[in-house]
Amino acid sequence: MITTEDQNHIELKQTSNCRRDVEIAMMGMLTNLQKHGWSAAELALALADASEELVMLIASKTVKSN
Repeated sequence: MITTEDQNHIELKQTSNCRRDVEIAMMGMLTNLQKHGWSAAELALALADASEELVMLIASKTVKSN
């Protein structure tokens, strides 16, 4: 979990290994996308929307397979 953030420093609180790896990859992706002109707010909203859609897709496939 991200605990603090400023322009030069982000601290990650210890969580599960999967969550940690996802957060590290996500922060790298967001940093790269900001270099292409996207704001942090735009990226956070797009990431949240995409994550929600993925969760709903996984949930609907799980329901159908049971």
